[in-house]
Amino acid sequence: MRRVLVTRPQPGAAETARKLAALGFEPVVMPLTETRPMDILDPPDPADFDAVAATSGAALRHAPAGLLAGLSRLPLFAVGSRTANIAREMGFARVESADGETSALSALIHRALPAGSRIAYLCGRVRTGSLAERLRKAGFAATPVETYDTLPIEWTADTAAAAFAGRPVDAALIYSANAAVLFARLLALPGAGRLLSEARLLCISARAAAALPPSGQARAEIARTPDEAALLGLLGAAE
Repeated sequence: MRRVLVTRPQPGAAETARKLAALGFEPVVMPLTETRPMDILDPPDPADFDAVAATSGAALRHAPAGLLAGLSRLPLFAVGSRTANIAREMGFARVESADGETSALSALIHRALPAGSRIAYLCGRVRTGSLAERLRKAGFAATPVETYDTLPIEWTADTAAAAFAGRPVDAALIYSANAAVLFARLLALPGAGRLLSEARLLCISARAAAALPPSGQARAEIARTPDEAALLGLLGAAE
């Protein structure tokens, strides 16, 4: 059975592990980051907005319940289907989804809303992409609302060895540029580099692949679209 390293933060890591097991792979769960809610010292008034944008499920999960309750009356535009589903679970009734790209989300909002619309952009403190900038250039009033922070998990040689159980990994899933940078630290741990030396490095985007160290970039494979379904599709059939 092929072993697949899952590097995304919880609770998504557990969800991915279940998918991999159902497909016949052996998941090795080693989150490289964790997300934590941030205190919003000056919460925005939902009445000041016409719509909501979200580029991750974490931004919704970590948002204060009172803020979500007020915003849920507004239409929400999600970067992809997974974020859209989480928004519906959080009480949003009018949800539209892009195909996983920030540029596609910006285009979707541009088609759906008149210029000048006020958009609450739920996001993390650490983020890539330029949604707020894109929206502002298109004539929208975009206000980032940072609901969570992303912090690295410090794996040691001992904790990594326990996770690997002394057996090599056949593939590693890389979900972001930040994760790619932290993956380089994992490669440098005594013993870990050897167990990852033959692993396929499956990246959700070209941005994530470019953030790998040079030795990793040579092994990188990029998902056809920036979503987990396409990423897992790179694995092929389980053996």
